[in-house]
Amino acid sequence: MLEINDLTLEVEGEQLLHVDQLRVVDPKIIGLVGDNGSGKTTLFRRILETHDDVSYVPQIKEAEVAKSGGETTKQYLMDGLKQYSEILLLDEPTTHLDENNIKWLTGELKRYGGIVVVISHDRHFLDQVTSEIWSIDQKTLLKYPGNYTKFKQIQEEKLKREHEEYRQYVNEKKALEDKIKRKSDQAARSNVAEGVDHGDGGSSPYYNKLQKKLHSTSKAMASRLNQLEEKEKPVEQKDIIFHSDTQNKYGNKMIIRFESDVSIGDRMLIQGPGLYIRNGEKIAISGANGSGKTTLINHICSKYEAQLNIGYFHQNLEGLDESRTLLENVMDTAIYDETTVRIILGRLNIRRDDVHKPVRLISGGERIKVQLVKILVMDADILILDEPTNYLDINSVEALESMVVNYPNAVVTISHDRRFKENVSDKEYVIKDKTLKENVAVRPKDESADALMVVENKISKVLSDMADGSTEALDTEFKELLEEKKRLVDLQK
Repeated sequence: MLEINDLTLEVEGEQLLHVDQLRVVDPKIIGLVGDNGSGKTTLFRRILETHDDVSYVPQIKEAEVAKSGGETTKQYLMDGLKQYSEILLLDEPTTHLDENNIKWLTGELKRYGGIVVVISHDRHFLDQVTSEIWSIDQKTLLKYPGNYTKFKQIQEEKLKREHEEYRQYVNEKKALEDKIKRKSDQAARSNVAEGVDHGDGGSSPYYNKLQKKLHSTSKAMASRLNQLEEKEKPVEQKDIIFHSDTQNKYGNKMIIRFESDVSIGDRMLIQGPGLYIRNGEKIAISGANGSGKTTLINHICSKYEAQLNIGYFHQNLEGLDESRTLLENVMDTAIYDETTVRIILGRLNIRRDDVHKPVRLISGGERIKVQLVKILVMDADILILDEPTNYLDINSVEALESMVVNYPNAVVTISHDRRFKENVSDKEYVIKDKTLKENVAVRPKDESADALMVVENKISKVLSDMADGSTEALDTEFKELLEEKKRLVDLQK
């Protein structure tokens, strides 16, 4: 059994998290979500301290030189699972795992016979395994039935109610204030009767009585206004408007044509990949650990670094000045003003005075966020994001997702986060058996006239490019588009 009662966690004397009561008796899988720094891992440590028969797989793992990140993570998971403890705590277990290993982990957890609590930013994974969500919000832990999607639905309904309650509060407040003003004005105008001689040497009793009544009504309304329960305006995320001159430079032309073999030494990874990216397209590249995704990207960067401004994010990225602040580091290469940069940092939960911290004092997760923002606001023709969601909390992943979707130029994403890929990409390429192919399986099964129109537009663009001179790549793309058009036409018959 897992049980915690009236727990307050503090860091340097400041409350981090309060838990009224946690009690889990029967085996189940629980997802623990919350912002970076909200106390998720600290809560795990407390459970370890206060409960017997607990296994814990940490987020940061000591990697062996001979093993990849994915291999190291899987070994940690296998060691944790085979102990068969009553309580299993997993901190970001899918980090560095490819999709096949995530499927393996999903199956293992569903067969696990104990209580499992998972910290994860992978929404698809949480949907597959969890039956309850614990959310840390405003230093309090709240429980929600169902998986992550159900939790988000509850949150969205709650936000709608808060907006409606705030709207009603504002309207009622304004109506009372308007009535109070009208009654006060009427009372003031009634004074015109005072001092008028009606033969008795005094003011008109009628107007005196009217004035008192108006004042009394006004006071009653003011009392109602004071008693009105104040509603705070729900927090609204500010829209981020990206701008770019790349559209003017390249229009809808192909900016990446890569057909060379990809290898490391004598080891062939990908034969004749045939990767073609148009300006503005959002592309995902998938494949098993070690299939050559990052090597492919490095080859592309080497080929195009002199032709394109490339914003390249990867986990081993260096280049932040330790002695300067977060904001100074970002502004060094930003093409946006400070207000916009601070809005983007705020969407990733770096707010207010935090932007003035020296880089040397921030956590690894915050460094990743700063590096992502630095790349998003630089003058880039194309962004390449290699596993950008690792070590981000779910709210930051969803914020990054929104920014990538709204980014005006091409974006290439390598990610094992299935939900993230699906939400930000126009198409997905998969590396399998040393080949790179478009994954047509991810396309909607219910093809519509809109899909056909998109293909026809692509055909028109290719024909336009071919007018400047045909190449083998253009010929190949043209034939593939014609086949796709035929398939869509057949579906509509």
